Amino acid sequence: MRREASAKRSLNLSLAGLAGLAVLAGCTDARPHAELMADAAADVEAIRLERAMVRYDSARTASPGDAEAHGRYATLASYFSLHAEAARAWERALELEPGDAAGWEGYIHDLRWAGIFETDRRYGEKILQVLPEALRNAPDRPVLFDDAQEAAADLGQLDAYAAILAEHEATRTGDQILLHALGSLRIALADREEGDRGEIVKDSIGAVLDALAAEVEGDPNVAAPVLYRLAAGYDFTMLRREDDADRWLERLEAAPDRGDLANDLRYWDLVFDWQDALFGDAEDAEEDRWDEVSRLVAEGLKSRQLSERSAWFVRRYMTVEAKVLASLDPSPSASELNYPRAAAEPPGPTLDPDLAESLFTAVMEEIQWQDGVYGSRLPKLLYFGIRPEVVLEKAVALEEALREDRPGYLYPGSRGQERETSRKGFIDQARVMQARALTQLGETEAAAALFEELATETRRSWTLAEYGRHLLREDRLAEALDLFVEATAFRGWYRDAAVETAEAIGLSEEVVEERLAVRRPAVERELELRELGQRIEREAPEFAIADQTGVEWRLSDLEGKIVVLKFWATWCGPCIEEFPHFVELLKTYEDDEDVVFLTVATAGSPRDEVAEQIEEGDFTFPVLFDEQGLALDYEILGYPTTLYLDRAGMIQFKREGFVESGYEEGVARRIGALRPQ
Repeated sequence: MRREASAKRSLNLSLAGLAGLAVLAGCTDARPHAELMADAAADVEAIRLERAMVRYDSARTASPGDAEAHGRYATLASYFSLHAEAARAWERALELEPGDAAGWEGYIHDLRWAGIFETDRRYGEKILQVLPEALRNAPDRPVLFDDAQEAAADLGQLDAYAAILAEHEATRTGDQILLHALGSLRIALADREEGDRGEIVKDSIGAVLDALAAEVEGDPNVAAPVLYRLAAGYDFTMLRREDDADRWLERLEAAPDRGDLANDLRYWDLVFDWQDALFGDAEDAEEDRWDEVSRLVAEGLKSRQLSERSAWFVRRYMTVEAKVLASLDPSPSASELNYPRAAAEPPGPTLDPDLAESLFTAVMEEIQWQDGVYGSRLPKLLYFGIRPEVVLEKAVALEEALREDRPGYLYPGSRGQERETSRKGFIDQARVMQARALTQLGETEAAAALFEELATETRRSWTLAEYGRHLLREDRLAEALDLFVEATAFRGWYRDAAVETAEAIGLSEEVVEERLAVRRPAVERELELRELGQRIEREAPEFAIADQTGVEWRLSDLEGKIVVLKFWATWCGPCIEEFPHFVELLKTYEDDEDVVFLTVATAGSPRDEVAEQIEEGDFTFPVLFDEQGLALDYEILGYPTTLYLDRAGMIQFKREGFVESGYEEGVARRIGALRPQ
């Protein structure tokens, strides 16, 4: 029964993920296949990707036997994170052209990410099922091995992946790409065990790489796969010897037979160089620093994959923003750029015309790629008063796209109520930007009506505060004060604005505190009802997993108790930051026999690192090791994630991330809601 329910849920999720495509389906083009393909290619060149996807879809409908149409449609569906749809298109393309190596890489990649975003283990199982055929047709695609290993680790099936590689090795003796994949697998298998085996394995691999490097040093005719293995093996992903990795990557990039081998390594190499140049300790003169950052961005923009090029347009924007902020003294904070405290509109200074134009161009280029950060850039233009008429136009277009739920605007992993909440939040942000742009354009009455409507309808801290800022501009100080107090009561950071407004009226800071004391209890009740009213009501999957002491925990044994189940990872900073607070919670509930706290270390957390963090923090709580794909079963998309299970084993509440403010109170509220009333 549980399996049948899971299958129905997965189908529904797949359909939900295609909601954006349903809107586009009305645009289906009935022209001849050749015209559609040519126009779609032109659209891609002009970065009209949404329209190109529709045209490729029409082309594959017109000619179902054209593998190219299916493949190009799959590429764009993948770009918009419609991974399940992309995987189906790749499947059809590979039926028609099974020897397409790039198609196999795309297929495995989209199966991998469909499994992540839909938290459905069947996609990972499909990867292991088709992997032997994929390796026969695409043995020289390193990313294929990476995605397959990660999927196997999520499923707790690294041994099955190892068996597939062993069978493949029998026909590919001496294949350097395969040998690199086997080395990566050896490290992953060693990381599952406690002790020093992981370091021993790395030393062993290092010795082999050093011997290979000595053998080919100075030889100008080394084949690209050998150079790849040396560059990738010494890279941070395996041995973390950056100087050696850079040396062999340079050789690989110059190799005439390199094919696609250098692309993924080069992309990440450029990313880290760009981060160091922009955010590291700059020793060079300021002008030299900007020249180097711009050079790296220019190199990155040569990426052939759409997703990589899009990411470099994001980095180009970030580079321009950093240069703009460096020109200001004092420089505004990130929160001030998005949520300014000043009542003035625009609240920021007038930029040098060249800087203003470069910032505007960078924002417009990034928006063109529909990369999901659309709405987070426009406030920067409003802050400096740059082209408010264009901001208004783009904010209206953003609201329309969000209301139609078109692809490319929301985080693809959110679903159900979580997705709807996110969509409404972004719509509200788009409308706030419209109101601010209207203010800058002198349309104050229209702006006031929109601000008031938002504050009344949504009752979010920031929509209340935005209306308060507008009332300050209209010299309605008493009403603005009430709104800033309300925004602060809604857990917003607007107390300073409330105090400043009170002082402008002639009231003291104590008056603000008195009003907050009155409003906070009522607001907290409102927030509590909002949160506790959004229950998940999903049956928790069974598990039987041993903790760090060897004690096995079965969910069925905990029936009748409230279970607080926390998923975390050793590499997750907020997870580690949360643990001291989590320990204090355990002390609070140590005598409460109705509540059980469990933590689950994700499959990507080596046992020795888990043991080290437990020892360093002197943590005594149970840590279960997820080597069975439990994170997939529980639909975990980020860390830390905490689930609250009721006495019947139903998941009722889910909290992602860690926020220190109100942490203990929030946990107590959710636990209290699950107790018998």
